[in-house]
Amino acid sequence: MRKAIFWDFDGTLTDGQPTWRRCLVLALGESASKYGVMEEKLRPYLKSGLPWHPDGDQTLTGEAFWECLTAKFAEAYEAQGVPSLLAAEAAGRMREVVQDERLYRVRPEAPGALMACAFKGYKNYILTNNFPEWEGLLDRLKLRHYFAGVVNSGTVGVVKPDVRIFRKAEEAANFPGRIWMVGDNPIADIRGAKNAGWGAIHITKPGYPHSGADYTVQSLEEIPKIL
Repeated sequence: MRKAIFWDFDGTLTDGQPTWRRCLVLALGESASKYGVMEEKLRPYLKSGLPWHPDGDQTLTGEAFWECLTAKFAEAYEAQGVPSLLAAEAAGRMREVVQDERLYRVRPEAPGALMACAFKGYKNYILTNNFPEWEGLLDRLKLRHYFAGVVNSGTVGVVKPDVRIFRKAEEAANFPGRIWMVGDNPIADIRGAKNAGWGAIHITKPGYPHSGADYTVQSLEEIPKIL
């Protein structure tokens, strides 16, 4: 019987990963302090209208994906008093900033957990809501060889928790008889997986409310033990 595990990326295989807010501050450079642009001040302007939000257009891929994000980023800057020309320039730099592998920290136990799952007969895959060029980041982080395939919302035009992206993932894995989702987001990862009929493993911090997952763990190294 074919067995597969789909892993989320940000907050699951990595910790300390950059938020869009942090990248916006980095993209603005020294001008961030000049105009008082801080992560928390940007939060309200990034809560809606992006491809992964309920009111966003999840079908956006490639250049259309970035056109949407760049416009929203420029608006967020301008709302903080950044002049429109500077706002547009910084928003345009976001595409490069978010791909900087130095901003990401792979969980130290991730390689061992992935190899242990493979030893138990599971094929590892990625299922992520991410930007179109994201697979290049996977290469630069030296993680590609652990995975049999990748399903990325930024290239397929549908986002978690929409059941359609889980069906695309099943197809990518050649319809395994046993399938798990590992993720940190209780809605996108856990609810999405359960609605698709998958098993779900929630990686989170102690004390986090129960998400409805089959299992809850605090470290990736726990996962091979419960499969």
